Amino acid sequence: MSGLSISKRLNQAVAKALNKYGERLHEEVLKATPMDTGELRRSIYKTKATEDNLTIEVGSRGAIAPYNVYVHEIPKTNYSTEGTGHKFLERPFEETKHLVSEFVKEEIKESD
Repeated sequence: MSGLSISKRLNQAVAKALNKYGERLHEEVLKATPMDTGELRRSIYKTKATEDNLTIEVGSRGAIAPYNVYVHEIPKTNYSTEGTGHKFLERPFEETKHLVSEFVKEEIKESD
């Protein structure tokens, strides 16, 4: 058995699982993000979880694409790439959020 406490090992496993999910969500968000000039896709970012901060974030930076909220919230029908469009952050999350528990279970098993 590792010298680490159970709590520390669990937090490490959860952080690793959240980061795997964050990578997956980031990929799905990029696929769903409309692309005209590419600025909106370049505005997409992700943060990483640590054992001390078990949170991740995938979002869009307004400084790069100040129109990001408008594109996210206003439905439009003439996007040139199928699957892209408004709610480009929300839709991929709703479609993949079930994976978080799968990633966590997998990492906990591997940490035994």
